[in-house]
Amino acid sequence: MSTSTNAVRLVSESAMPASVRVSQLQPALGSIVSGFKFDGRPLNDEFRSALRDLLHNRGLVIFEPGTVTAESFTAFAGFLGEFFHYAGPHTPRAPENPDATMIDSLKDKNLRNHIWHADGGFRPDAPAFTALFAQQLPDAGGDTIFSNTAWVYEQLDPLFAAYLESLTVIQSADATGHITDRYLDPQEAIAARQRMPPFEMPLVRVHPVTGRKWIAVNESYVAYIKGASRVTSQNILGILFDMIKSPEATARYTWVRGALAIWDNRVVQHKGIKDYGNGRRILYRATMTA
Repeated sequence: MSTSTNAVRLVSESAMPASVRVSQLQPALGSIVSGFKFDGRPLNDEFRSALRDLLHNRGLVIFEPGTVTAESFTAFAGFLGEFFHYAGPHTPRAPENPDATMIDSLKDKNLRNHIWHADGGFRPDAPAFTALFAQQLPDAGGDTIFSNTAWVYEQLDPLFAAYLESLTVIQSADATGHITDRYLDPQEAIAARQRMPPFEMPLVRVHPVTGRKWIAVNESYVAYIKGASRVTSQNILGILFDMIKSPEATARYTWVRGALAIWDNRVVQHKGIKDYGNGRRILYRATMTA
């Protein structure tokens, strides 16, 4: 089993305001923060550093409803880095917040967020962090599942891990039909493929802050392993996908209106559960660079 030798320091509870409570969502990833309300003023350096450390250690941090609003959540999440805008016709700007995009289940019938993915994984410069705010929810369903791919790597047999580190994958926006489903006009599809060409990426990457290694492939955007036969590529990727989806590696969150989730988009993958029929699910999203 592989282990991390350069983990980031643990969060000091003394750096958190006295009113703040942090609880664990699941052992492999995820913490829930309660008792804090963002008033629009910049976070002090100590608290900002503590939140960064918590995010790097736990991968995913959930803030309870009342922490932020639809208008203010991007100002709060901005402590992580510069905003990374990639709004498009299928993810328009949120009406209350120009720094956020809107993911609306009724307006985008070709949503593919029910397939495991990392946001912007079809780009070599994918965002480092994602913030998701629950604006409107169906009466039931619509949870999100998250997976910690650094934890997955650390469960691998060392020989298999070493082999994976030698591999390169081809990432493609159309690996599972993302472009084909969204751009029905042939000319628009051609233009989209030119804007988002396939690219090479190491299968295993190293986190720049924690030093932990993570599995950098997901079902939505990885096309194949470079230089491997189709059967070999499919089998290796299938093993990794099964591990990423395993209950031990994941945490499922049931949204509450007004809650905010922030995660390290490099290490943590996610998928929405499309089990709410004709119900409407609106989430506001902001993405940030490191």
